[in-house]
Amino acid sequence: MLLIRKETWLDFGVVNMIINEKFKGNWKDYLKYAVGEILLVVFGILIALQINNWNEDRKERIHEIELINLLITDLNDRKAENISDRESGLSMINHFVSVLDYWKQNNDLDTLKIKRVLRSLADDSWYYHNETPTYKRLSNSSLWEKIPDSLATEINYVYYSRFTRIKVRFDTSREYAFTCKVNYLRPNGLIDLKQSSVALKNKILKNPEEFISYLELFIANVERLNSSFQLSENSIEKVVQKLHKYKNSISS
Repeated sequence: MLLIRKETWLDFGVVNMIINEKFKGNWKDYLKYAVGEILLVVFGILIALQINNWNEDRKERIHEIELINLLITDLNDRKAENISDRESGLSMINHFVSVLDYWKQNNDLDTLKIKRVLRSLADDSWYYHNETPTYKRLSNSSLWEKIPDSLATEINYVYYSRFTRIKVRFDTSREYAFTCKVNYLRPNGLIDLKQSSVALKNKILKNPEEFISYLELFIANVERLNSSFQLSENSIEKVVQKLHKYKNSISS
């Protein structure tokens, strides 16, 4: 212990000798030197803190951009799904319209198209998810606290309004199909499509007006559904453009 103390005093002595030699007893200069050293240390700490804060902000921006990209991908996926469904709807409408046109021109039914029509009328498996797991997760994340309120409102409108309207149309289509199946197809022996098209046509022609009314109802419902698809696609495009613009603003 004595040796350590001795060496310590020697070290301080050396330091004092250096200081005295450098400043030659001028303690004002020494004070200025000490203050300068302290300021350098303080500035160094402040710079380090600033760099750390900058790194944290950069990490948060990167994370926010990743979340925005996830949302954009989800919206584009829904848009692609809606376009696909709308194209399928157009195909069904064209098929049903051709059946109606054939009936109006010939007062008869085209046996080549009967089974597809009956299959569509009986299809009660329509279902649509107006929310997605990605949207649920992101709407409860920090992203919703950072994006502008106006943009968050538009995003919510797409999911809660546009997509919900599509879901309602899907539910209505399912109800129409169930009603048609119970009240028309089953009582008239039109459920079993293993029958020949001629046999099915003969059954339909016993009361063609009812068959035509269900066709017209189906067409009107799919047209309304396709209109909802188109509106949602337009809204998605606008929101995605604004998300890209916001992402670019925080990337710069």
